[in-house]
Amino acid sequence: MSFNEDLRTGSKGHIYFGLPAALAAMALVLVVISIWPEQASRFNQEGGLIETGSAFALLAAGFAAFYRFPGVKRLYIGVVCLLLAERELEADVYSVGTFPHTILSGLDVMLDMTAVRIVLAVIVLGGLIWHGVPTGWRALKTRAPFLLVFFLAGMSAVVAQLLEEVSGMLGADISQTMILRLFVLEETLEMFFSVGILAAVLIGWPKAKTEETVNDQQPDQS
Repeated sequence: MSFNEDLRTGSKGHIYFGLPAALAAMALVLVVISIWPEQASRFNQEGGLIETGSAFALLAAGFAAFYRFPGVKRLYIGVVCLLLAERELEADVYSVGTFPHTILSGLDVMLDMTAVRIVLAVIVLGGLIWHGVPTGWRALKTRAPFLLVFFLAGMSAVVAQLLEEVSGMLGADISQTMILRLFVLEETLEMFFSVGILAAVLIGWPKAKTEETVNDQQPDQS
């Protein structure tokens, strides 16, 4: 199927059409926070709005993956999303004794247990080998929209990590304003990564033509 045919039929067209608009909006946000990093930093502090939003997007992605992709071999998708969310939510930013601190501290302790790590490693690595790699190859061959969104989300995470490395290496040679600018850009890109992962999970595999035909033939019950 050609690109133009995708635009005319099904969800692929909607995704390909909306993606440039989403990328333009992301670029606009990055430009704005680059110009006014001090104002943007109010939302990018540890435990702030941006980091919390990133964590909740990953939480939503995890629970959505459990619902949309049931089965042992696809369990790793939701598990990875929830582990990433736990990484975003740090217990130290909350007061000791509060509900968030208690929950997150308990999760940290549990995830430090060797047995839990072994189980998680088996789920994630087994899922990647059994399902992830074959599915990724099929998605690449069919140009599945979710893979494009997943790739762009991954690129956001890579760029965010590079910004963190650059800030660490050049910290003594650049101004405080530039350090702050790199920080808010890094946190914002991490938020884009989280939202992108959620979008990729919600998009999933495009509906097969047989499913679309069956649904179209069903009478409207409303």
